[in-house]
Amino acid sequence: MAEAAALALIKLLLGIGIFAVIGYVGRFYDKRIAGVLLTFPILNGIGILTGADPLAVANSIYVVVVFNGLLLFATIVWNDRLPPLPQHLPADVKLAARLIAWTVLWAAGAWTIVTFRDRLPGPAGLLAFQCVLAAAVAAFAWKTPRRPARAAGDGATPADGHLRAFLSFWSSRTGRRRLALFALCCVLLLAAATRWESKWVGMLSALPLPGLFAVATLSLVEARDDFARIGDSVLFGPPSVIVFNWVYAQIVVHLTGPADAAIGLAALVVLMTANAALIVWIVPRISAYLDKQRAS
Repeated sequence: MAEAAALALIKLLLGIGIFAVIGYVGRFYDKRIAGVLLTFPILNGIGILTGADPLAVANSIYVVVVFNGLLLFATIVWNDRLPPLPQHLPADVKLAARLIAWTVLWAAGAWTIVTFRDRLPGPAGLLAFQCVLAAAVAAFAWKTPRRPARAAGDGATPADGHLRAFLSFWSSRTGRRRLALFALCCVLLLAAATRWESKWVGMLSALPLPGLFAVATLSLVEARDDFARIGDSVLFGPPSVIVFNWVYAQIVVHLTGPADAAIGLAALVVLMTANAALIVWIVPRISAYLDKQRAS
C-alpha cells in the first residue's frame, strides 16, 4: 500500500511539473518547443512501469498517442469552436468548458481505438504514418515567421529571468487555481487507472492531460497569432513518444529483480531527460530552417 501511494505521488508530481513547464515554455520561451512537449510521455512511462503487462500497455499507447497529436492539433486550430463559447464568459469558465469538451472527444476516440486496436497498424506503421503527417503539416501549414523575430513569448527572455518569471507565472491567484484544478484531475485519473486491465491502463496513461491543460491555459492568455504557432510543431511530438514507449517497454519487460520499481523509475528519468534535451536542441533548428523557407 505504501509503495502504491508513493508511486501515485510521483505520478502526480511529474504530471504537475510537466504541465507547469509546458505552460511557461509556451508563454515565455518557445512556442514550437511547447508544441512538441504537449505529448511528452510522463504518464505513458508510468503506465508502462506499473501495468501488469508492459508490452500490452505500450501497444495500446502507440495508436492513442497518434490520436492525441491530431486532437491537440485540432484544439489549437479550432479552440474557439471546440466548443463554441460566448466571448463574455469568464476565463476559468472557458477553461473548464474546453477541457470537458476536449476530454469527452478524447475519451470517445481513445475508447474506439483501444477497442479495435488489433485491426490497426503496429508501432512501425504508426511511426511512418505520423512522420509523413508531421512533414505534410510542416510543408503546407507552417506559419510565417513573426517580426520582430524575438517578440515576447517567441524566444525572448523575460526581464526578470526565467526562474523568477516561472515562479511568478504560477504563484499568482489564477496560476494556483489552475494548478489545483490540474492536480484534482490527475488524482481522478490515477484512481481510475487502478481499476482496469493493462490495455485500459495504457489508454488512461496516454491521456495528454498536461497538454490539454496547457493548450486550454495558453488559449486564454496568448494572442491568436502567437497561440497558433504551437500547432506548427505539435505533430512532431508523437513520433518521439512512439520511439520512447517502445524502448522503455523493452527495458521494463526485462526487469525481474527485487529492485524493479527503483530501476524502472531511474530508467524512466534518464530516457525522459534525454528526450527533453533532444527536443530543446533540435526543435529550434528545425524551426529556423522552416522559418527561412517560409519567409523566402
